Amino acid sequence: MPRMKLCGGGVTPKVLKLLDFNLPEDIIESVPRSAKVHVGDSVFKFHSNRPLVYMTSRDRFDTMLASKAGEAGAEVRDGTMVQNLVTHPGFIDVKTHSGTFEAKAILGCDGTGGPTARVTKLYSAWNPDEVAYAVESEVRVGEKSVSDFMGSENYFDLYFGVSPAGYGWIFPKDDHLTVGVGCRLSNLRDGQQLFRNFVRHIPELQGRDIPIPRAHLIPLGGASDVPTVADRVLLAGDSAGFAEPLLGEGIYFAIWAGQIAAEVIHAACRTEKFDLESLNVYATRCQEAFGQDFRAAFRLARSSYMENYDMDRLATFFFSNRTFQNSMIAVMEGSMRYRDVQAKLAWLYLKYRLSRMGLPIRAW
Repeated sequence: MPRMKLCGGGVTPKVLKLLDFNLPEDIIESVPRSAKVHVGDSVFKFHSNRPLVYMTSRDRFDTMLASKAGEAGAEVRDGTMVQNLVTHPGFIDVKTHSGTFEAKAILGCDGTGGPTARVTKLYSAWNPDEVAYAVESEVRVGEKSVSDFMGSENYFDLYFGVSPAGYGWIFPKDDHLTVGVGCRLSNLRDGQQLFRNFVRHIPELQGRDIPIPRAHLIPLGGASDVPTVADRVLLAGDSAGFAEPLLGEGIYFAIWAGQIAAEVIHAACRTEKFDLESLNVYATRCQEAFGQDFRAAFRLARSSYMENYDMDRLATFFFSNRTFQNSMIAVMEGSMRYRDVQAKLAWLYLKYRLSRMGLPIRAW
């Protein structure tokens, strides 16, 4: 620590409701109150009088969390790579390049390609239609250019129609812009070319020095149910598929799942039962907490940009609709869930489907 992790770095207001401490001011780089959604030459503006997201960089954010863990009593072993896990009748060994650690249980938060799931045979790899390939670069433009980019309404920007099965983003930070684009892996042809094509269409980035982008796989929560529990092992975060598939938010669900895992492991320590049957309450509670919302968000993504290329018509019905805009703002704030959005927009979606079939909708 600190170390870089590919991530937009957007901490939504509902994340703060989970924390028992305030987000330190020195890691907050900008606080957008509005969003611009671009579809071709059209721009749809989502306004709020409250913060939509707190922009930070994952190197700062993760270092802060590690520090908080240390303050709470955790022993932080920085830069200690896990090489293997070996389960025994009464404990589990974590073998690293600097020694072996014995534990009652392991919470693996090591991403879609981490060793925890693979070694414990929870899963070996993700299918291409279950993950998104994200390509991202940090573009240094200076504080004034960031301020000009956000404007008086403090915007951040999303771009649809720039990827065959994904979207692009530009998130303002302190003196730089986080620029990225994602695509469902099964639809991807050339990630670097996808990024270059996206950047080429952003006027504010022309003539800028664009560092070579980095790539990462992000799970599409709701696309597939992966196992998250084994004897003495639990998974959380990207490793468990806990990223919502419409906008890709993962921080909120990683923290929520971590808190559920802490409660489950605490109960297991009292009973000394760490077998699959005893720990499976973790998987059940996560599904009850947000599994249904992942599935609802995945249906929304699949019926819109992920498998639909008529973005102009979709934008007319949804992005310009105030009910839809308010619903998405409420999701970011935490006052609505995707299951609520799905029910609230059922009528609007019916009109959209009728228009696609060429049927008149005025009488409806």
